[in-house]
Amino acid sequence: MLRARRYRVSLVFAVVFVLLILHFSRSHDQPAVLQVPPPTPTVDHKPPLPDQKGNSPAKVDDHDSVKKPTIPPPAPARGPSEEPQEQPPTQQHQPPFKGPSSDENSSPSVVRPSFSNDTPLEDKEELGYNPQTGAQTQGLHDHNIDEDLPSAPHWKPTPDQHPIDPETLIKLPTGASKSLPRLQAKFTDESSADKMQRLQQLDSIKAAFMHAWNGYKVSAMGHDEVKPLRGGFKDPFNGWGATLVDSLDTLWIMDLKQEFSIAVDYVKRIDFTVSKRKEIPVFETVIRYLGGLLGAYDISGHKYDVLLEKAVELAEVLMGAFDTPNRMPTLFYKWNPDYASAPRRGDFKAVLAELGSLSLEFTRLAQLTKDDKYYDAIARITNELEKYQDETKLPGLWPLNLDASGCRSSAYEADWETDRDASVGQPVRGSAISSEPRSNSTGSGALYRRGIHEDAEPAHYEDDDPDSLSTRTPPPKLNCFGGLNNQLSGTDKFGLGALGDSTYEYLPKEHMLLGGNNEQYQNMYTKAMKTVREHLVYQPMLKNHRDIRFLSTVTMSKDLNSNPPGRTTFAYEGTHLTCFAGGMFAIGAKLFGLEADLRLGTQLTDGCVWAYESTKTGIMPEAFKLVPCEKGEQCEWSEEAYYTAMDPYADQRSGSLSKRSAEPEKGNWHVKAIPDSPTSTDYEGTGSSAVVEDFDSRNPDPVPVKGALSHEEFVTGKILNDRLPPGMIGISARQYLLRPEAIESVFIMYRLTGDSYWRKKGWKMFQAIDQATRTELAHSAIADVTVDDPRPLDSMESFWLAETLKYFYLLFSDPSLVSLDEYVLNTEAHPFKRPV
Repeated sequence: MLRARRYRVSLVFAVVFVLLILHFSRSHDQPAVLQVPPPTPTVDHKPPLPDQKGNSPAKVDDHDSVKKPTIPPPAPARGPSEEPQEQPPTQQHQPPFKGPSSDENSSPSVVRPSFSNDTPLEDKEELGYNPQTGAQTQGLHDHNIDEDLPSAPHWKPTPDQHPIDPETLIKLPTGASKSLPRLQAKFTDESSADKMQRLQQLDSIKAAFMHAWNGYKVSAMGHDEVKPLRGGFKDPFNGWGATLVDSLDTLWIMDLKQEFSIAVDYVKRIDFTVSKRKEIPVFETVIRYLGGLLGAYDISGHKYDVLLEKAVELAEVLMGAFDTPNRMPTLFYKWNPDYASAPRRGDFKAVLAELGSLSLEFTRLAQLTKDDKYYDAIARITNELEKYQDETKLPGLWPLNLDASGCRSSAYEADWETDRDASVGQPVRGSAISSEPRSNSTGSGALYRRGIHEDAEPAHYEDDDPDSLSTRTPPPKLNCFGGLNNQLSGTDKFGLGALGDSTYEYLPKEHMLLGGNNEQYQNMYTKAMKTVREHLVYQPMLKNHRDIRFLSTVTMSKDLNSNPPGRTTFAYEGTHLTCFAGGMFAIGAKLFGLEADLRLGTQLTDGCVWAYESTKTGIMPEAFKLVPCEKGEQCEWSEEAYYTAMDPYADQRSGSLSKRSAEPEKGNWHVKAIPDSPTSTDYEGTGSSAVVEDFDSRNPDPVPVKGALSHEEFVTGKILNDRLPPGMIGISARQYLLRPEAIESVFIMYRLTGDSYWRKKGWKMFQAIDQATRTELAHSAIADVTVDDPRPLDSMESFWLAETLKYFYLLFSDPSLVSLDEYVLNTEAHPFKRPV
C-alpha cells in the first residue's frame, strides 16, 4: 500500500516536470512584442521611461506591492523584410509584459463611478456606436483583438498577385515646382502688451497639452489611447501606439524636445508586422501612423532617420491592400499571412473619405524615398475618381459610398435602373427635418473622424442601405478590373461631412505638395466646389441676422413609381465634421484665384463659431438641425416658419394655431449668444437640466400627436426640454468628441487674413473646451454640450493631441511656425514639407 502511494506521488511529480519543460520550451520561441511601462497609481508619479540611450530606467517605487518588470532597451530598427530578432536568453523565459489591462486597479487614483471592463454601453451609443456592429474607424473600443499576441503570426512579404508592369508605373511628376500663390497674410509687428497676452495664452494651451500627455504617459504609454477617467488604455488602432505616434510633431512644435526624444525611443520598438487586430483599418493607419511618422520626420529637419525607416516598414505592410485586380485598395486589410496571400478585391461598399484620403501620405513617402510605387498606388485612385466625377447622379461630387470592387456586371444590374444622368430635383422644403432616419450604426467599411479623422480625421458613419452590395456574395470568376461606380441601392448620398470630408480637403493640398505639377487636383477641386456652391451651401434663418453659412447633405433616390422618376431631398444641418470646409474654401480661394470663396470660407467658419457660442458649455454639438432661408432671397427671421419647422404636425392636434406670442418665455432661452456683431442679440435664462431625448434624432418622421397641447405650448415645451438655442430646431447628437475641425478653420482663417477676430474667437473656444473636458488624468469627450455639468465619456482620441491642441497652439504662435507657405497639413494635422 505504501509503495503504491509513493509510486503515484512520483508519477505526479514526473508529469509536472514534463509540463514545465514544455511550457518553457514554447515560450522560448515566442516573438518579442512591444513592452510598455506599467502605470503608477497616482497622477503625480511619472512612469519609468528609458533614457535617450535606450537604457532601462531605474526602479520607481509605487503604492502597489507587486513587482513590475522594467523596460528592455529599444530593439534596433529593422527593415520590413527582416525577421524579428531573437531576445537574449535571460528574457526568453519571461512572459512578456503587456502593460496595464483595461480593468486593472493600478491606474491613477481618480474618484469616479465604477465602469465595466470596456467602454460603457451608454457611452458607445452616445459616441455614435451600434454595439451590434463592432468598432470601426476611430472606434472607441477594441475590436477583433487577438489577446495571445506572443503567438500571433508576423506579417511577411508575399508575391504580388496583380503585379504592375514597370512600363505602366505612374511616376511622380518631375520638374521644378511652379510658383504658387502665397497663402499666409503679411502680419504687422505686435505691441508688447499683445505679445505678452499671446504668450500667456500659449502657455495655457501648452499646459493643457502636457496635462493630457502626462496622463497618457502615466496610464497608457505605448498603447493607442488612454482612458481619461479611470486610467488604463484602449487599443482600437492595432495597438501600435496611435497617441504616441500622432503626438510626435506636436511635441516638437511645442518645443518639448526631451519629451520628443523619449517618444522616439518608444517608436523604435513598434513592430508593425504584428497586430492585436485581425485587420488593418487602412485609412486611419495612414493618416495617424504613416502621417505621424512623416510629419515628425519633416518638422524635425530629417534628423531622426528612424522615423522614415519606420514609415517605410509600415508602408510595406500597407501596400498589400492595393494588390487587387483594379488596384483599388481593400480598406480593411487582413494582414495575417494566412489571409494576405489569398485573392482580394476592392470593396463593394467603400467609404469615399477612406478611399480618397491616402494621397498626401503616400506622395510624401514617395518624395522622401524616391520610390515611385507609393505614388503609383494613390495616382490610380485619383485617375478613377477623375473619370467618375462627371458620371455621378450629382456631377462634380462623388457618392459617400462607392463600389470600388471593379466587379460590376450585368447580372448585378438586372433589377436596377442606373440612370446616372438624372438632373438634381427640387429640394424638399418645409420642416427642414431630414427626410430619412439618421442611423448611428457603422458598417464594415465605416470610420469615425474627422475620422473616423472615426482622423478622417469622419464620425457617425452610416450603413443605411440594407440592399447594398456589401451584403452580397460576388458571383465566381468575375473579372474585377473595372473602375468606380455607385452603390447598387435605392439612394446615393452626397456631402462634405462624414464619409466624404477629407477626399475634398486633399485636392488643393495634394496640388501644393506636388508643386502644382499635376493639374488633375485643381480641375477636380474646381468642379466639386462649383457643385457645392450651387446645391449644398445654405444660409440658416437666425434671429440676429448673423451672416453665416452651413452645408447640407443631399440624398438622391430612384423611385421609379414617382412622377417624375427619382427624388432629391436635402438635410439642412450643421455638423462638427463639416467645419473643416471653411478653411478649405479659404485655401482654395487663394491657391486657385477663386476670390469669392474667401468670403464663403469666412461665412462657413463663422457658422461653426456661432454654434460654439450658442450652447450652455460654449461648445458646438456634434450635429444639429436648422431652418434654411430661400436661396437668393433676403434671409429674414420668420416666427411662423420656425414654429412650423419645430411642429410640422400642428394642424393634427387640438388647440389654437393662430394664438402665438412673439417668442417663448425668456426662461426658455437658457443659452447666451455672445454679441460680437452689431446685429447679435442676447438670450438668457436657466432652462431645464433634465436630460430629454431629442425628438427628431430617434423619430425623424414623427407620428402626429393627439392631445390638448396648443401649437405654442408644444414648441415652447420642445425648446425647454430639448434645450434648443435660438435658430436650432433639433440637436441630433449632443456630444463633443474633442474634435478639431472648427478650430482648424479658425486657425487657417487667421493665417490667411491676419484678422485678430479669429484669435479672439479661438481663445473663447479653448477656454470652454478645456473647462468642460478636463479630468484629473487628461481630457475626455463629453456626452451633452447643452447642460451645465456634462458627463465625461472616458475617451480621449489621439487627435486631441495631434490636431485640436496643435491648432490652438499654432493659432497663437508666431505665424512663421509651421507656415502654410512651407508645409501642407494632412487631415490629422501632420506637417509635410512643401517642395521649394
